[in-house]
Amino acid sequence: MKLVSYGPVGHERLGVLIEGGASIADLNRADSSIPSTMIEFLNDDHWAKARAIAANAPGSSVVKTNSVRLGAPVPKPGQIICIGLNYKDHADEQGHAYPESPLLFGKSPMAACGPNDDIVYPDGVTQLDYEVELGVVIGKTAKHVSVENALSYVAGYCVVHDVSARCCQFGDKQWFRGKSFDTFAPFGPALVTPDEAGNPHALKLSCKVNGEMRQNSNTNNLIHSVEKIIAYITRGITLQPGDVLATGTPAGVGVFLKPPRLLNKGDVVELEVQGLGKVVNKVV
Repeated sequence: MKLVSYGPVGHERLGVLIEGGASIADLNRADSSIPSTMIEFLNDDHWAKARAIAANAPGSSVVKTNSVRLGAPVPKPGQIICIGLNYKDHADEQGHAYPESPLLFGKSPMAACGPNDDIVYPDGVTQLDYEVELGVVIGKTAKHVSVENALSYVAGYCVVHDVSARCCQFGDKQWFRGKSFDTFAPFGPALVTPDEAGNPHALKLSCKVNGEMRQNSNTNNLIHSVEKIIAYITRGITLQPGDVLATGTPAGVGVFLKPPRLLNKGDVVELEVQGLGKVVNKVV
């Protein structure tokens, strides 16, 4: 099942993709007992009802996907927690040893935006970069989770674009500001449930800039697995339904190419993770 949030910014409604993704069934309009927003949905148990609607949606609840804006599947996540240096090929291109434990940093939830929204090039930024990542959306409250049980806390997976202002990231000597400008976390296009997404550690992922392949790898290159990341975070940080984890990026980001090839206004970035869909953003 592929859940989406659709509609104008700040007024997104919860839906499920049907007809091969060509249409969206609004879950609340199909069944008023289902909440109209993703976080409310994840905080309760409406999965069976949602699956029934996905299989047989009333016509009055259906809209064409290409007629509406897709928001981030979780438009206002409580937390966006990212993992640095978590692909073998990305560590190799920088000459870094593989981290013994996940390297955590945060992005402001205000950076979240839709999978096809524009990325705004901030005033004063001189080095704008792209990163394709596998995103994990938490489905239930998680604290002191074991590695063995960690995947049971996952509501679904998505594509995350971890946009970075490298001049701020490296200049500040810490990463939060350079990762957190408004529009620096487009993600989606849908929350793909684990049964449909398959093995999260065997997915191709790629990034193209203006049609040119820049990143092309596989999640089997992850240094720390999704299970280990969740277990590590929840030793001391509680994860709530709707929190988003960005699991790291593979080799090929612009700042480490020789010579560097960073983003400019007008560029179009297309990110894809196998089975999860595409995120396509224009820099404006």
